[in-house]
Amino acid sequence: MNMDNSRFSSLVYRIIGKPDLWHHDYIDIMNQVLDETDRIDDPENFFELELGDQILSQISNTSEALMAFGSLLDKSRFKMIILDDAYNVIYHNQNAEALYAYVRQSASGNRLKLGVQNKIRLAAEHNEQLFNQSQHSGLCAVDHIDQNQEQLYLRTIHSRHEIGSTLSTCYLLLVVDQQANGKQLNPDLVERFRLTDKEQSVLINLIHGHDIKQIAANLFVSENTIKTHLKSLYRKTDTKSKSDIVRLVLTDESQILDTYFSSKDFNTKDGVLQPPRCEPSKDKFITLANGLKVAYREYGPANGYPIVVCHSGYGCRVTIPHDYKEICRRQNKRIIIPDRPGFGLTPFVQGHPSNWNGMLSEFIDKLGLQHYDILGTVLGTVIALDFAVEADDKLKRVRLSCPVFVNTRTDTSYLSGIIAPCTKLIRASKRLAHEIYHLWLRSVTLNLSVHYRSMLEKGLGSAEAELALDGQTIELMIEGFSQGSSRGLDGISNEMVHCLSPRNLDLSKITVPVDLWWGTEDNRITIEGVEHLASQLADAKVYVREGYSEYIYYALFEDIIA
Repeated sequence: MNMDNSRFSSLVYRIIGKPDLWHHDYIDIMNQVLDETDRIDDPENFFELELGDQILSQISNTSEALMAFGSLLDKSRFKMIILDDAYNVIYHNQNAEALYAYVRQSASGNRLKLGVQNKIRLAAEHNEQLFNQSQHSGLCAVDHIDQNQEQLYLRTIHSRHEIGSTLSTCYLLLVVDQQANGKQLNPDLVERFRLTDKEQSVLINLIHGHDIKQIAANLFVSENTIKTHLKSLYRKTDTKSKSDIVRLVLTDESQILDTYFSSKDFNTKDGVLQPPRCEPSKDKFITLANGLKVAYREYGPANGYPIVVCHSGYGCRVTIPHDYKEICRRQNKRIIIPDRPGFGLTPFVQGHPSNWNGMLSEFIDKLGLQHYDILGTVLGTVIALDFAVEADDKLKRVRLSCPVFVNTRTDTSYLSGIIAPCTKLIRASKRLAHEIYHLWLRSVTLNLSVHYRSMLEKGLGSAEAELALDGQTIELMIEGFSQGSSRGLDGISNEMVHCLSPRNLDLSKITVPVDLWWGTEDNRITIEGVEHLASQLADAKVYVREGYSEYIYYALFEDIIA
Protein backbone atom coordinates (compact mmCIF):
# COMPACT_ATOMS: atom_id res chain seq x y z
CA MET A 1 0.00 0.00 0.00
CA ASN A 2 1.80 3.11 -1.25
CA MET A 3 -0.94 5.60 -0.39
CA ASP A 4 -0.37 7.76 2.69
CA ASN A 5 -2.77 7.05 5.51
CA SER A 6 -4.92 10.16 5.25
CA ARG A 7 -5.56 9.57 1.56
CA PHE A 8 -6.37 5.94 2.24
CA SER A 9 -8.76 7.14 4.96
CA SER A 10 -10.56 9.29 2.41
CA LEU A 11 -10.75 6.38 0.00
CA VAL A 12 -12.05 3.88 2.53
CA TYR A 13 -14.70 6.26 3.85
CA ARG A 14 -16.05 6.47 0.31
CA ILE A 15 -15.94 2.77 -0.51
CA ILE A 16 -17.40 1.13 2.57
CA GLY A 17 -21.11 0.71 2.12
CA LYS A 18 -22.64 -2.75 2.48
CA PRO A 19 -24.63 -2.93 5.72
CA ASP A 20 -23.58 -6.50 6.44
CA LEU A 21 -19.95 -5.48 6.75
CA TRP A 22 -20.79 -3.24 9.70
CA HIS A 23 -21.95 -6.32 11.55
CA HIS A 24 -18.76 -8.22 10.82
CA ASP A 25 -15.23 -7.42 9.74
CA TYR A 26 -15.16 -3.63 9.75
CA ILE A 27 -16.93 -3.18 13.07
CA ASP A 28 -14.86 -5.96 14.63
CA ILE A 29 -11.63 -4.22 13.65
CA MET A 30 -12.96 -0.82 14.74
CA ASN A 31 -14.00 -2.29 18.07
CA GLN A 32 -10.60 -3.93 18.51
CA VAL A 33 -8.73 -0.70 17.81
CA LEU A 34 -10.89 1.28 20.19
CA ASP A 35 -10.50 -1.34 22.90
CA GLU A 36 -6.72 -1.45 22.51
CA THR A 37 -6.20 2.32 22.45
CA ASP A 38 -5.84 3.56 26.01
CA ARG A 39 -6.09 7.22 25.00
CA ILE A 40 -9.63 6.73 23.69
CA ASP A 41 -11.05 7.19 27.19
CA ASP A 42 -9.79 10.77 27.35
CA PRO A 43 -10.91 12.64 24.22
CA GLU A 44 -8.65 15.57 25.06
CA ASN A 45 -5.58 13.42 24.42
CA PHE A 46 -5.99 12.96 20.70
CA PHE A 47 -7.39 14.43 17.50
CA GLU A 48 -10.36 12.95 15.66
CA LEU A 49 -8.39 12.36 12.48
CA GLU A 50 -5.76 10.51 14.46
CA LEU A 51 -8.44 8.18 15.73
CA GLY A 52 -9.76 7.65 12.22
CA ASP A 53 -6.29 6.87 10.96
CA GLN A 54 -5.71 4.41 13.80
CA ILE A 55 -8.82 2.53 12.73
CA LEU A 56 -8.14 2.76 9.03
CA SER A 57 -4.49 1.82 9.32
CA GLN A 58 -5.65 -1.39 10.99
CA ILE A 59 -8.07 -1.93 8.14
CA SER A 60 -5.44 -1.29 5.47
CA ASN A 61 -3.16 -3.92 6.98
CA THR A 62 -5.77 -6.56 7.70
CA SER A 63 -6.96 -8.75 4.85
CA GLU A 64 -10.08 -9.73 6.77
CA ALA A 65 -11.07 -6.12 7.27
CA LEU A 66 -10.43 -5.28 3.63
CA MET A 67 -13.30 -7.64 2.96
CA ALA A 68 -15.44 -5.06 4.74
CA PHE A 69 -15.77 -3.04 1.57
CA GLY A 70 -14.82 -5.99 -0.62
CA SER A 71 -18.07 -7.69 0.32
CA LEU A 72 -19.86 -4.95 -1.60
CA LEU A 73 -17.51 -4.89 -4.56
CA ASP A 74 -17.42 -8.68 -4.84
CA LYS A 75 -21.10 -8.62 -5.79
CA SER A 76 -20.36 -6.39 -8.75
CA ARG A 77 -20.84 -7.50 -12.33
CA PHE A 78 -17.20 -6.57 -12.80
CA LYS A 79 -13.81 -7.95 -12.05
CA MET A 80 -12.49 -4.81 -10.45
CA ILE A 81 -9.09 -3.36 -9.61
CA ILE A 82 -8.82 0.02 -7.85
CA LEU A 83 -5.78 2.13 -8.76
CA ASP A 84 -4.42 5.30 -7.19
CA ASP A 85 -3.43 8.34 -9.27
CA ALA A 86 0.02 6.81 -9.91
CA TYR A 87 -1.64 3.66 -11.31
CA ASN A 88 -0.59 1.51 -8.35
CA VAL A 89 -3.03 -1.19 -7.26
CA ILE A 90 -4.85 -0.28 -4.06
CA TYR A 91 -7.37 -3.12 -3.98
CA HIS A 92 -8.96 -5.80 -6.15
CA ASN A 93 -12.13 -7.77 -5.55
CA GLN A 94 -12.21 -11.56 -5.36
CA ASN A 95 -13.39 -11.98 -8.93
CA ALA A 96 -10.30 -10.13 -10.17
CA GLU A 97 -7.64 -12.43 -8.65
CA ALA A 98 -6.53 -13.79 -12.01
CA LEU A 99 -6.77 -10.40 -13.69
CA TYR A 100 -4.68 -8.85 -10.91
CA ALA A 101 -1.98 -11.47 -11.39
CA TYR A 102 -2.05 -10.87 -15.15
CA VAL A 103 -1.68 -7.06 -15.15
CA ARG A 104 0.82 -6.49 -12.33
CA GLN A 105 4.53 -6.19 -12.90
CA SER A 106 5.65 -8.78 -10.33
CA ALA A 107 4.11 -11.26 -7.93
CA SER A 108 5.26 -9.28 -4.90
CA GLY A 109 4.51 -5.73 -6.02
CA ASN A 110 1.44 -3.63 -6.71
CA ARG A 111 2.66 -1.85 -9.85
CA LEU A 112 1.19 -2.58 -13.25
CA LYS A 113 3.12 -3.84 -16.24
CA LEU A 114 4.53 -0.90 -18.13
CA GLY A 115 2.60 -1.70 -21.33
CA VAL A 116 -0.69 -2.01 -19.47
CA GLN A 117 0.04 1.15 -17.51
CA ASN A 118 0.71 3.17 -20.66
CA LYS A 119 -2.56 2.05 -22.23
CA ILE A 120 -4.45 2.87 -19.04
CA ARG A 121 -2.81 6.31 -18.98
CA LEU A 122 -4.05 7.01 -22.51
CA ALA A 123 -7.57 5.95 -21.54
CA ALA A 124 -7.34 8.09 -18.39
CA GLU A 125 -6.35 11.13 -20.47
CA HIS A 126 -9.39 10.53 -22.66
CA ASN A 127 -11.58 10.30 -19.54
CA GLU A 128 -10.05 13.53 -18.24
CA GLN A 129 -11.14 15.30 -21.39
CA LEU A 130 -14.67 14.00 -20.84
CA PHE A 131 -14.58 15.18 -17.24
CA ASN A 132 -13.36 18.66 -18.17
CA GLN A 133 -16.13 18.95 -20.72
CA SER A 134 -19.02 17.62 -18.64
CA GLN A 135 -17.80 17.50 -15.02
CA HIS A 136 -18.72 13.83 -14.96
CA SER A 137 -16.45 10.82 -14.65
CA GLY A 138 -16.74 8.52 -17.66
CA LEU A 139 -16.12 4.91 -18.59
CA CYS A 140 -14.18 4.01 -21.71
CA ALA A 141 -12.50 0.99 -23.24
CA VAL A 142 -8.77 0.49 -22.71
CA ASP A 143 -6.78 -0.57 -25.77
CA HIS A 144 -6.05 -3.89 -24.10
CA ILE A 145 -7.67 -7.29 -23.53
CA ASP A 146 -7.04 -9.62 -20.63
CA GLN A 147 -5.75 -13.19 -20.55
CA ASN A 148 -9.24 -14.43 -21.46
CA GLN A 149 -9.47 -12.10 -24.44
CA GLU A 150 -11.93 -9.88 -22.59
CA GLN A 151 -12.09 -6.11 -22.96
CA LEU A 152 -10.67 -3.89 -20.18
CA TYR A 153 -12.61 -0.77 -19.25
CA LEU A 154 -11.44 2.22 -17.22
CA ARG A 155 -13.50 4.50 -15.04
CA THR A 156 -12.02 7.65 -13.53
CA ILE A 157 -13.22 8.73 -10.10
CA HIS A 158 -12.66 12.32 -8.97
CA SER A 159 -12.87 13.03 -5.25
CA ARG A 160 -13.08 16.48 -3.75
CA HIS A 161 -12.10 16.30 -0.09
CA GLU A 162 -14.43 17.88 2.41
CA ILE A 163 -11.61 19.90 3.94
CA GLY A 164 -10.12 22.16 1.29
CA SER A 165 -10.81 21.98 -2.40
CA THR A 166 -8.13 19.57 -3.63
CA LEU A 167 -9.42 17.32 -6.39
CA SER A 168 -7.81 13.89 -6.21
CA THR A 169 -8.19 11.01 -8.62
CA CYS A 170 -8.27 7.24 -8.60
CA TYR A 171 -9.26 4.67 -11.20
CA LEU A 172 -11.38 1.57 -11.54
CA LEU A 173 -10.02 -1.03 -13.97
CA LEU A 174 -12.99 -3.17 -14.97
CA VAL A 175 -13.63 -6.36 -16.88
CA VAL A 176 -17.10 -7.87 -17.21
CA ASP A 177 -17.27 -11.05 -15.12
CA GLN A 178 -18.38 -13.76 -17.52
CA GLN A 179 -19.31 -16.00 -14.60
CA ALA A 180 -22.08 -13.59 -13.63
CA ASN A 181 -24.29 -14.38 -16.61
CA GLY A 182 -27.41 -14.67 -14.48
CA LYS A 183 -26.92 -11.31 -12.77
CA GLN A 184 -29.83 -8.93 -13.13
CA LEU A 185 -29.61 -5.37 -14.36
CA ASN A 186 -29.70 -2.43 -12.01
CA PRO A 187 -33.44 -2.02 -11.15
CA ASP A 188 -33.18 1.77 -11.47
CA LEU A 189 -31.89 1.42 -15.02
CA VAL A 190 -34.66 -1.06 -15.87
CA GLU A 191 -37.28 1.33 -14.53
CA ARG A 192 -35.77 4.42 -16.16
CA PHE A 193 -35.83 2.87 -19.64
CA ARG A 194 -38.94 0.74 -19.00
CA LEU A 195 -37.23 -2.44 -20.18
CA THR A 196 -39.31 -5.57 -20.60
CA ASP A 197 -38.12 -8.93 -19.23
CA LYS A 198 -37.17 -10.08 -22.72
CA GLU A 199 -35.26 -6.87 -23.42
CA GLN A 200 -33.38 -7.30 -20.16
CA SER A 201 -32.40 -10.85 -21.11
CA VAL A 202 -31.09 -9.65 -24.47
CA LEU A 203 -29.17 -6.81 -22.83
CA ILE A 204 -27.56 -9.10 -20.24
CA ASN A 205 -26.39 -11.37 -23.02
CA LEU A 206 -24.99 -8.39 -24.92
CA ILE A 207 -23.03 -7.25 -21.88
CA HIS A 208 -21.44 -10.66 -21.67
CA GLY A 209 -20.21 -10.49 -25.23
CA HIS A 210 -22.69 -12.72 -27.02
CA ASP A 211 -23.62 -11.99 -30.63
CA ILE A 212 -27.13 -12.14 -32.09
CA LYS A 213 -26.81 -15.80 -33.05
CA GLN A 214 -25.62 -16.81 -29.57
CA ILE A 215 -28.32 -14.75 -27.86
CA ALA A 216 -31.00 -16.35 -30.01
CA ALA A 217 -29.70 -19.80 -29.07
CA ASN A 218 -29.47 -18.91 -25.38
CA LEU A 219 -33.03 -17.57 -25.30
CA PHE A 220 -34.50 -20.20 -27.64
CA VAL A 221 -35.89 -17.66 -30.10
CA SER A 222 -35.14 -16.66 -33.67
CA GLU A 223 -32.43 -14.19 -34.66
CA ASN A 224 -35.12 -11.91 -36.12
CA THR A 225 -36.77 -11.77 -32.69
CA ILE A 226 -33.49 -10.71 -31.12
CA LYS A 227 -33.06 -8.02 -33.79
CA THR A 228 -36.55 -6.73 -32.98
CA HIS A 229 -35.68 -6.51 -29.28
CA LEU A 230 -32.45 -4.72 -30.16
CA LYS A 231 -34.31 -2.09 -32.18
CA SER A 232 -36.59 -1.50 -29.21
CA LEU A 233 -33.57 -1.21 -26.89
CA TYR A 234 -31.88 1.31 -29.18
CA ARG A 235 -35.04 3.39 -29.33
CA LYS A 236 -35.63 3.37 -25.57
CA THR A 237 -32.04 4.16 -24.62
CA ASP A 238 -31.34 6.55 -27.50
CA THR A 239 -28.35 4.48 -28.66
CA LYS A 240 -27.39 3.37 -32.15
CA SER A 241 -25.19 0.30 -31.75
CA LYS A 242 -24.48 -2.68 -29.52
CA SER A 243 -21.27 -1.08 -28.26
CA ASP A 244 -23.17 2.13 -27.38
CA ILE A 245 -25.79 0.35 -25.33
CA VAL A 246 -23.25 -1.88 -23.56
CA ARG A 247 -21.21 1.19 -22.63
CA LEU A 248 -24.36 2.88 -21.33
CA VAL A 249 -25.20 -0.08 -19.07
CA LEU A 250 -21.66 -0.54 -17.77
CA THR A 251 -21.32 3.17 -17.10
CA ASP A 252 -24.64 3.20 -15.25
CA GLU A 253 -23.64 0.24 -13.08
CA SER A 254 -20.19 1.54 -12.30
CA GLN A 255 -21.55 4.98 -11.40
CA ILE A 256 -23.04 3.58 -8.21
CA LEU A 257 -19.48 3.59 -6.84
CA ASP A 258 -19.15 7.34 -7.38
CA THR A 259 -20.83 8.08 -4.09
CA TYR A 260 -17.99 6.39 -2.22
CA PHE A 261 -15.47 8.71 -3.82
CA SER A 262 -17.42 11.93 -3.72
CA SER A 263 -18.68 14.17 -0.96
CA LYS A 264 -21.83 14.87 -2.96
CA ASP A 265 -24.95 12.74 -2.64
CA PHE A 266 -25.88 10.46 -5.52
CA ASN A 267 -29.02 11.29 -7.48
CA THR A 268 -29.54 14.66 -5.89
CA LYS A 269 -31.11 17.93 -6.82
CA ASP A 270 -29.79 20.98 -5.01
CA GLY A 271 -28.01 18.66 -2.58
CA VAL A 272 -31.18 16.79 -1.61
CA LEU A 273 -31.81 13.15 -2.44
CA GLN A 274 -34.93 12.89 -4.55
CA PRO A 275 -37.91 11.53 -2.63
CA PRO A 276 -39.31 8.16 -3.67
CA ARG A 277 -42.86 7.57 -4.74
CA CYS A 278 -45.33 7.68 -1.86
CA GLU A 279 -48.99 8.26 -1.08
CA PRO A 280 -49.13 12.03 -0.47
CA SER A 281 -52.84 11.87 0.30
CA LYS A 282 -52.02 10.26 3.66
CA ASP A 283 -49.58 12.96 4.69
CA LYS A 284 -50.67 15.68 7.09
CA PHE A 285 -48.77 18.71 8.36
CA ILE A 286 -48.75 20.92 11.44
CA THR A 287 -46.80 24.18 11.44
CA LEU A 288 -45.20 25.03 14.76
CA ALA A 289 -44.62 28.49 16.19
CA ASN A 290 -40.99 28.45 14.99
CA GLY A 291 -42.18 27.87 11.42
CA LEU A 292 -41.22 24.17 11.28
CA LYS A 293 -43.71 22.18 9.23
CA VAL A 294 -43.96 18.75 10.89
CA ALA A 295 -45.21 15.95 8.64
CA TYR A 296 -47.17 13.10 10.15
CA ARG A 297 -49.66 10.34 9.39
CA GLU A 298 -52.55 8.93 11.39
CA TYR A 299 -53.68 5.32 11.37
CA GLY A 300 -56.78 3.74 12.87
CA PRO A 301 -60.13 5.22 13.94
CA ALA A 302 -60.20 8.99 14.50
CA ASN A 303 -61.88 8.54 17.89
CA GLY A 304 -59.48 5.81 19.03
CA TYR A 305 -57.13 6.18 21.98
CA PRO A 306 -54.07 8.11 20.70
CA ILE A 307 -50.56 6.66 20.73
CA VAL A 308 -47.73 8.90 19.50
CA VAL A 309 -44.95 6.81 17.96
CA CYS A 310 -41.24 7.65 18.13
CA HIS A 311 -39.89 5.16 15.63
CA SER A 312 -36.20 4.32 15.43
CA GLY A 313 -35.72 6.51 12.40
CA TYR A 314 -35.89 6.87 8.63
CA GLY A 315 -39.39 7.62 7.30
CA CYS A 316 -41.11 7.53 10.69
CA ARG A 317 -44.57 8.46 9.48
CA VAL A 318 -44.82 5.49 7.07
CA THR A 319 -43.48 2.87 9.46
CA ILE A 320 -46.45 0.78 10.63
CA PRO A 321 -47.28 -2.89 9.96
CA HIS A 322 -49.13 -3.49 6.70
CA ASP A 323 -52.12 -5.05 8.53
CA TYR A 324 -52.55 -2.03 10.80
CA LYS A 325 -56.15 -1.31 9.77
CA GLU A 326 -57.67 -4.37 11.42
CA ILE A 327 -55.30 -4.16 14.39
CA CYS A 328 -56.11 -0.52 15.12
CA ARG A 329 -59.82 -1.16 14.66
CA ARG A 330 -59.80 -4.13 17.04
CA GLN A 331 -57.82 -2.26 19.68
CA ASN A 332 -59.55 1.09 19.03
CA LYS A 333 -56.19 2.84 18.84
CA ARG A 334 -55.36 6.01 16.90
CA ILE A 335 -51.69 5.76 15.91
CA ILE A 336 -49.98 9.11 15.24
CA ILE A 337 -46.51 8.97 13.70
CA PRO A 338 -44.63 12.24 13.06
CA ASP A 339 -41.50 12.58 10.95
CA ARG A 340 -38.92 14.13 13.26
CA PRO A 341 -36.65 16.79 11.69
CA GLY A 342 -34.51 15.30 8.94
CA PHE A 343 -36.40 11.98 8.88
CA GLY A 344 -38.57 12.39 5.81
CA LEU A 345 -40.91 15.26 4.96
CA THR A 346 -40.09 17.28 8.08
CA PRO A 347 -37.07 19.50 7.29
CA PHE A 348 -33.93 19.17 9.38
CA VAL A 349 -33.51 21.78 12.13
CA GLN A 350 -30.05 22.70 13.33
CA GLY A 351 -29.51 21.34 16.81
CA HIS A 352 -32.02 18.50 16.53
CA PRO A 353 -32.83 16.51 18.62
CA SER A 354 -31.82 18.56 21.65
CA ASN A 355 -34.75 20.94 21.07
CA TRP A 356 -37.31 18.32 20.04
CA ASN A 357 -39.19 17.88 23.34
CA GLY A 358 -40.74 21.34 23.22
CA MET A 359 -41.67 20.96 19.56
CA LEU A 360 -43.27 17.55 20.13
CA SER A 361 -45.23 18.93 23.07
CA GLU A 362 -46.51 21.78 20.86
CA PHE A 363 -47.32 19.25 18.11
CA ILE A 364 -49.42 17.22 20.57
CA ASP A 365 -51.20 20.33 21.84
CA LYS A 366 -52.06 21.40 18.29
CA LEU A 367 -53.59 17.97 17.69
CA GLY A 368 -55.85 18.68 20.67
CA LEU A 369 -54.92 15.48 22.54
CA GLN A 370 -56.19 15.46 26.13
CA HIS A 371 -54.50 12.16 26.91
CA TYR A 372 -52.16 9.85 25.01
CA ASP A 373 -49.48 7.16 25.25
CA ILE A 374 -46.05 7.35 23.67
CA LEU A 375 -44.38 4.41 21.92
CA GLY A 376 -40.62 4.28 21.26
CA THR A 377 -38.77 1.67 19.22
CA VAL A 378 -35.01 0.91 19.31
CA LEU A 379 -33.24 4.32 19.36
CA GLY A 380 -36.67 5.95 19.33
CA THR A 381 -36.77 4.65 22.91
CA VAL A 382 -34.37 7.44 23.86
CA ILE A 383 -36.54 10.07 22.18
CA ALA A 384 -39.59 8.72 24.00
CA LEU A 385 -37.92 8.62 27.43
CA ASP A 386 -36.34 12.06 26.91
CA PHE A 387 -39.82 13.39 26.29
CA ALA A 388 -41.53 11.41 29.08
CA VAL A 389 -39.21 12.86 31.73
CA GLU A 390 -40.52 16.36 30.91
CA ALA A 391 -44.10 15.49 29.85
CA ASP A 392 -47.21 16.79 31.61
CA ASP A 393 -50.02 14.66 33.01
CA LYS A 394 -51.62 14.14 29.60
CA LEU A 395 -49.11 11.33 29.08
CA LYS A 396 -50.63 8.16 30.52
CA ARG A 397 -48.28 5.31 29.50
CA VAL A 398 -44.90 4.69 27.83
CA ARG A 399 -44.45 1.67 25.56
CA LEU A 400 -40.96 0.62 24.43
CA SER A 401 -39.93 -2.08 21.97
CA CYS A 402 -36.29 -3.19 21.70
CA PRO A 403 -35.45 -0.43 24.20
CA VAL A 404 -31.87 0.64 23.44
CA PHE A 405 -30.97 3.19 26.09
CA VAL A 406 -27.69 4.61 27.45
CA ASN A 407 -28.30 6.71 30.54
CA THR A 408 -24.81 6.49 32.03
CA ARG A 409 -21.54 5.45 30.49
CA THR A 410 -21.61 2.06 32.23
CA ASP A 411 -24.88 1.25 30.42
CA THR A 412 -22.88 0.68 27.24
CA SER A 413 -21.86 -2.71 28.65
CA TYR A 414 -25.41 -3.92 28.00
CA LEU A 415 -25.29 -3.10 24.28
CA SER A 416 -24.42 -5.66 21.61
CA GLY A 417 -24.10 -6.09 17.86
CA ILE A 418 -23.49 -3.00 15.76
CA ILE A 419 -24.55 -0.68 18.57
CA ALA A 420 -21.72 -1.53 20.99
CA PRO A 421 -18.72 -0.26 19.01
CA CYS A 422 -20.71 2.75 17.84
CA THR A 423 -20.94 3.98 21.44
CA LYS A 424 -17.15 3.72 21.83
CA LEU A 425 -16.58 5.64 18.63
CA ILE A 426 -19.04 8.31 19.77
CA ARG A 427 -17.26 8.60 23.10
CA ALA A 428 -14.01 9.16 21.26
CA SER A 429 -15.28 11.50 18.55
CA LYS A 430 -18.88 12.48 17.92
CA ARG A 431 -17.99 14.19 14.67
CA LEU A 432 -16.21 11.15 13.26
CA ALA A 433 -19.07 8.88 14.36
CA HIS A 434 -21.56 11.21 12.67
CA GLU A 435 -19.59 11.19 9.41
CA ILE A 436 -19.15 7.42 9.31
CA TYR A 437 -22.82 6.77 10.10
CA HIS A 438 -23.87 9.39 7.55
CA LEU A 439 -21.78 7.64 4.91
CA TRP A 440 -23.23 4.26 5.80
CA LEU A 441 -26.78 5.59 5.53
CA ARG A 442 -26.04 7.24 2.22
CA SER A 443 -24.54 4.10 0.74
CA VAL A 444 -27.44 1.96 1.96
CA THR A 445 -29.80 4.39 0.25
CA LEU A 446 -28.14 3.54 -3.06
CA ASN A 447 -28.50 -0.19 -2.51
CA LEU A 448 -31.93 -0.55 -0.95
CA SER A 449 -33.19 -3.22 -3.31
CA VAL A 450 -30.29 -5.56 -2.62
CA HIS A 451 -28.15 -4.84 0.43
CA TYR A 452 -30.70 -3.27 2.77
CA ARG A 453 -33.22 -5.97 1.91
CA SER A 454 -30.61 -8.64 2.65
CA MET A 455 -29.76 -7.04 5.98
CA LEU A 456 -33.41 -6.91 7.00
CA GLU A 457 -34.09 -10.51 6.03
CA LYS A 458 -31.03 -11.76 7.91
CA GLY A 459 -32.04 -9.77 10.99
CA LEU A 460 -35.46 -11.38 11.42
CA GLY A 461 -35.82 -13.60 14.46
CA SER A 462 -36.81 -17.25 14.04
CA ALA A 463 -40.31 -16.67 15.45
CA GLU A 464 -40.78 -13.60 13.25
CA ALA A 465 -39.81 -15.55 10.15
CA GLU A 466 -42.38 -18.22 11.02
CA LEU A 467 -45.02 -15.52 11.44
CA ALA A 468 -44.36 -14.57 7.84
CA LEU A 469 -42.83 -11.15 8.36
CA ASP A 470 -42.42 -11.51 4.66
CA GLY A 471 -42.32 -9.40 1.55
CA GLN A 472 -44.92 -6.86 2.64
CA THR A 473 -43.17 -6.04 5.90
CA ILE A 474 -39.73 -5.96 4.28
CA GLU A 475 -41.08 -3.65 1.59
CA LEU A 476 -42.56 -1.45 4.31
CA MET A 477 -39.19 -1.13 6.07
CA ILE A 478 -37.46 -0.41 2.77
CA GLU A 479 -40.06 2.26 2.03
CA GLY A 480 -39.46 3.75 5.47
CA PHE A 481 -35.72 3.93 4.87
CA SER A 482 -36.24 5.38 1.42
CA GLN A 483 -38.74 7.96 2.69
CA GLY A 484 -36.46 8.93 5.56
CA SER A 485 -33.34 9.35 3.50
CA SER A 486 -35.11 11.26 0.75
CA ARG A 487 -34.66 14.64 2.40
CA GLY A 488 -31.21 14.33 3.90
CA LEU A 489 -29.47 12.30 6.56
CA ASP A 490 -28.37 14.89 9.12
CA GLY A 491 -31.39 14.29 11.33
CA ILE A 492 -30.83 10.53 11.42
CA SER A 493 -27.08 10.82 11.99
CA ASN A 494 -27.48 13.47 14.69
CA GLU A 495 -30.06 11.36 16.51
CA MET A 496 -27.81 8.29 16.42
CA VAL A 497 -25.02 10.23 18.13
CA HIS A 498 -27.49 11.83 20.56
CA CYS A 499 -29.19 8.54 21.47
CA LEU A 500 -25.97 6.58 22.02
CA SER A 501 -24.40 9.30 24.17
CA PRO A 502 -25.14 9.06 27.93
CA ARG A 503 -28.43 10.87 28.60
CA ASN A 504 -28.06 11.28 32.38
CA LEU A 505 -31.83 11.50 32.83
CA ASP A 506 -33.62 11.31 36.15
CA LEU A 507 -35.91 8.43 35.17
CA SER A 508 -37.66 8.56 38.55
CA LYS A 509 -39.62 11.51 37.13
CA ILE A 510 -41.47 9.05 34.87
CA THR A 511 -44.29 7.87 37.16
CA VAL A 512 -46.67 6.50 34.52
CA PRO A 513 -46.59 2.76 33.66
CA VAL A 514 -43.83 1.71 31.25
CA ASP A 515 -44.01 -1.49 29.17
CA LEU A 516 -40.69 -2.82 27.82
CA TRP A 517 -40.79 -5.42 25.03
CA TRP A 518 -37.69 -7.45 24.22
CA GLY A 519 -37.01 -10.44 21.97
CA THR A 520 -34.49 -13.16 22.77
CA GLU A 521 -32.89 -12.77 19.33
CA ASP A 522 -32.51 -9.02 19.67
CA ASN A 523 -29.03 -8.02 18.54
CA ARG A 524 -29.07 -4.50 20.00
CA ILE A 525 -29.29 -4.88 23.77
CA THR A 526 -29.12 -7.72 26.28
CA ILE A 527 -31.95 -8.73 28.60
CA GLU A 528 -29.76 -7.51 31.47
CA GLY A 529 -29.80 -4.07 29.88
CA VAL A 530 -33.59 -4.09 29.56
CA GLU A 531 -34.02 -5.19 33.16
CA HIS A 532 -31.52 -2.56 34.31
CA LEU A 533 -33.56 0.13 32.54
CA ALA A 534 -36.77 -1.22 34.08
CA SER A 535 -35.20 -1.07 37.55
CA GLN A 536 -34.79 2.69 37.21
CA LEU A 537 -38.48 3.27 36.46
CA ALA A 538 -41.20 3.59 39.11
CA ASP A 539 -43.75 1.37 37.39
CA ALA A 540 -42.23 -0.89 34.75
CA LYS A 541 -43.02 -4.31 33.31
CA VAL A 542 -40.76 -6.30 30.99
CA TYR A 543 -42.25 -8.58 28.31
CA VAL A 544 -39.78 -11.13 26.96
CA ARG A 545 -40.63 -13.02 23.78
CA GLU A 546 -38.70 -16.02 22.47
CA GLY A 547 -37.44 -15.87 18.90
CA TYR A 548 -38.03 -12.16 18.29
CA SER A 549 -35.50 -9.51 17.22
CA GLU A 550 -35.45 -5.71 16.99
CA TYR A 551 -38.36 -6.03 14.55
CA ILE A 552 -40.64 -7.07 17.42
CA TYR A 553 -42.51 -3.81 16.75
CA TYR A 554 -43.80 -5.23 13.48
CA ALA A 555 -44.35 -8.81 14.60
CA LEU A 556 -46.14 -8.07 17.88
CA PHE A 557 -47.62 -4.68 17.06
CA GLU A 558 -51.09 -5.57 18.31
CA ASP A 559 -49.76 -6.87 21.64
CA ILE A 560 -47.57 -3.80 22.11
CA ILE A 561 -50.37 -1.26 21.52
CA ALA A 562 -53.10 -3.26 23.32
